[in-house]
Amino acid sequence: MSSLGELVRERGPFASVYLDASHNTEDAAKAMELRWRGVREELARQGADEATLEVLAGPAMTPVVGRAGRALIAARGRLLLDRVLPRPPATDTVRWSELPHLLPLASSLQSDVPHVVVLADKVGADLHGYDGQGEVSAEVRGEEHPVHKVRGGGWSHLRMQHSAEENAKRNAARIAEEVDKLVTRLKARLLILGGEVQARAGVKEELSTRCRDVMLEVEGASLADGSDDEAFDDAVRALVTQYQADLDNDVVEEFTAEANRSGGRAVQGLEPVVEALREANVAALLVADPSLGDRTVWSGEDPAQVALREAELRGLGIEHPGERRADEALAIAAAATGAQVLVTDNASLFEGVGALLRY
Repeated sequence: MSSLGELVRERGPFASVYLDASHNTEDAAKAMELRWRGVREELARQGADEATLEVLAGPAMTPVVGRAGRALIAARGRLLLDRVLPRPPATDTVRWSELPHLLPLASSLQSDVPHVVVLADKVGADLHGYDGQGEVSAEVRGEEHPVHKVRGGGWSHLRMQHSAEENAKRNAARIAEEVDKLVTRLKARLLILGGEVQARAGVKEELSTRCRDVMLEVEGASLADGSDDEAFDDAVRALVTQYQADLDNDVVEEFTAEANRSGGRAVQGLEPVVEALREANVAALLVADPSLGDRTVWSGEDPAQVALREAELRGLGIEHPGERRADEALAIAAAATGAQVLVTDNASLFEGVGALLRY
């Protein structure tokens, strides 16, 4: 969310659209056309200007391979955000409002763990990386002959065996070097290693400590033709999803522990959360109540200037505060101050909102 710092300082009103962008059926193009037509009509009904509607049309009609979602935010005829989401939203969201609507984006991005996937054999490897916004791919190919040991006796066989070991080791080192580079470049939180058992062992031995610390293995995957790519993909998705769930649970558990401790670093309820956001003292904003948007707060031109009452902001010298939807203003204040935003159903929060404080 902190990467949205520039967006939250733009001037509205904003069109915020979250829709199913899947392109995995024969009638997907027609379905996408009908979906955009409905989105456009709803935005126009809410008051969106023609220039903003036009700038949204292109990306909204651009297909995404497989099942996916799309997040679009635009204002004053400018496209401010166009992001493919790893899964379609449960329901399409269309909103025209004074502030961008970021909570659905925060919810979708919870599964966007930066990660690297490696499928290796003794000759090379395929590398795929994801940094939370897009994918990168790379291929490593080393020496092909000889890489397998041979059985038999005599000096020639021994030399072949030694050469196979050396080639396999060099290839593993090349793969590990590229993996290290990609993990560092993407700041990957997770490294998933699949492929032949001996190849994985060789690559693991050559990896840096940082890579080994974030590495998990997948059994049964192979680069060979006819291998079950879908099963490997499913295993990778399951590991990434579980990893993010564990991270989210850690935040919730830390919040719960701090909330139960006298003087702990946790508050809940609109008033203390809003105050902590205004003081840039929120490490993680937790939102559990879908009706949070029915409540309102006051905010100024600076997105971090939030308060429960107008008089509070005027008392701080803010001349033109406005009353905003809480589900928009709180997420924007969090993004502006570098706080994590966690949409969760695992926390019982007073008024549907809580904050894990920085100090």
